[in-house]
Amino acid sequence: IAWAGNLTTGTNTYDGTSGTTLVLTAGSSGSFIRSLELEAAGTNIASNIRVFINNGSTVGTATNNALYIQYSLPATTASSSAATPHISIPLNIAIQANYTIRVVLSTTVAAGWQVTAVYGDY
Repeated sequence: IAWAGNLTTGTNTYDGTSGTTLVLTAGSSGSFIRSLELEAAGTNIASNIRVFINNGSTVGTATNNALYIQYSLPATTASSSAATPHISIPLNIAIQANYTIRVVLSTTVAAGWQVTAVYGDY
């Protein structure tokens, strides 16, 4: 698995050129990504996560990035007696060597979302 850390900052980008966070880089023979798993780190407003595939070149060039999927994230409330929602985004895709998966939130949130990729290298 690969962990992208805790995402809190939102960026209204649809071309992947700014504000994205690296989740994983495909291995030297490519990788298969089963899913992205998201856990709310506490109380957040509703947001959206955008998942980009980058061709291994500079992220700042829009033509190097493909918006693969967007997924709505609910508002969450931290609680000691109830879990926050677990979001699973199935990808089930193979990507070429050195390609990357990058993500960005559409809105800045308070506690953040933790993103983990479940994948394997070929």
